[in-house]
Amino acid sequence: MIYEKYFQKDFDEIVKSKNKNIKHLLNDKNYLISGDFYGIQKFIFEGLSTTKASQVLRAKSAFVQIFTNYIAKYICYKLEISEEYILSSNAGKFEIISPKNFDLSKIQEEINEYFLKNFYGLSGVSICNVEFEACCATTTIRMRKRVSICNVEFEGKDFHKKEKYRELRDKISKEVEKQKYKKFDLVNEKNYVLEYDKNINNQNLCKICNIRKITDKNCDICNMFVQLGKDLVKREQTIYSSKDLGLNFDGFETKIVIDKKLKSYVKKDKFDTPMTFENLAKNSCQEIDTGIEALAVLKADVDSMGNFLKDSDVTDNFENFDCFSKTLDNFFSLYVPKLMREKYPYTYTIFAGGDDLFLVGAWDEVLELAREIHKEFKKFIKNKLSISFGIAIAKPSHPISHLADYTEELLEEAKGIDTNKNAISLFRETVKWKSYLETYEKLKEIFDEIEDKDINTSFLYRLLEVIELSKKVKYEDDILSTIWKSKLSYSFARNMDKKYFDILGKLSKEIENNPSETKMFLSEYIYKRRDK
Repeated sequence: MIYEKYFQKDFDEIVKSKNKNIKHLLNDKNYLISGDFYGIQKFIFEGLSTTKASQVLRAKSAFVQIFTNYIAKYICYKLEISEEYILSSNAGKFEIISPKNFDLSKIQEEINEYFLKNFYGLSGVSICNVEFEACCATTTIRMRKRVSICNVEFEGKDFHKKEKYRELRDKISKEVEKQKYKKFDLVNEKNYVLEYDKNINNQNLCKICNIRKITDKNCDICNMFVQLGKDLVKREQTIYSSKDLGLNFDGFETKIVIDKKLKSYVKKDKFDTPMTFENLAKNSCQEIDTGIEALAVLKADVDSMGNFLKDSDVTDNFENFDCFSKTLDNFFSLYVPKLMREKYPYTYTIFAGGDDLFLVGAWDEVLELAREIHKEFKKFIKNKLSISFGIAIAKPSHPISHLADYTEELLEEAKGIDTNKNAISLFRETVKWKSYLETYEKLKEIFDEIEDKDINTSFLYRLLEVIELSKKVKYEDDILSTIWKSKLSYSFARNMDKKYFDILGKLSKEIENNPSETKMFLSEYIYKRRDK
């Protein structure tokens, strides 16, 4: 079984996924339709004002999934087939198996028109169609407008054969990527000039999106997102009509169920609405009397997923791929929000699903949560995959769109540390998770021995200066900076009681061997000591 091979068998039940039985859906000739919502980060953050961000961020992220679910059902409606032909729909992607060929170009035009009209082309959904049938001879690709049809001939039973299924997955992946680069074919569209709302001024500009005109408090679309955001934090399940969310392609209407995956976890206030980022920051360091009030924005992503899929037996057949992808998605979309709900209440899910995470919350809770996610993921995946993190800490007034971009840069730095990745970028340092956690535990043990009244903040800042000198010695072979050891001894003697001298050697060793990791621990320690 794929679950026993790649995942911890005794892991939380909510993560486990059952295989979808598709044998009765396959014919001698079949077509695999794939869709991908591209520009997700731009869709969620572009133009968003910080003061209103908490009202709509989770709603916009949930809408990504709502929209892809709707389009998958709409395609089934247009093909006149049952929705059981939808193989998967999560993390902004969907796949449908179809028993007949279908020209997707008109649906693609409808999608394009929707995004051009409502979001001015900031993002969109690309769809492609891959045919697999009997008597494979050659593979050809032909382009039609924005829809590429990749004809790969397979028998239905080949959906379960290793080489054939791997070839199919590779074709789908490449074709979806091609569509992202083509995006909107504006030259061939009927109306290729974007038409913005007319006569907009500071008084009637929507204060949430900053691009559309106010109709009632906000623009119609942002009003919808605000209401959806409120429903996402409710305990009870909410059911929408797709028409209520502005989804009514060719008159097609369907139920939208706000289930546990879509809800994820968002801290709510006393009015049962998403807590503002300012209030999340104010709830930092709840268990102590000191500590800065700030947010942490976390972005995490599974490392080298493409290589893993290529080199493992996950893509040997549909059953393996289906079980693996859905179970992995459940870890991020169900298990992580469960951790947040139970142990890290002052946090907020922006995006959780597929193989990545995007969270914001009280800075100290987010750091603790990051360490727990890393530990749990390692256990869950039996150490067969790793996960890297980028974490930024800032005041809640800082533009959330800028923090999103900055956290993305931090994540890229973490993934660029070496070929094995498995790293974290935090406090302007990038290190491997292993050395960070080992150093963190050693230093925590050292500083737990020191009574709070016996250590002053000025000494801690001198330690940071010493660490910077140690880094120059380790990474730049700067001979002059070797003075750091004498500076450490002198500063320790001037500021610390003699009863703590036995820990000087331990501290010196960590600064010498792991200066970056020591800086990360010390920065967190200092932030927790500052006055609120």
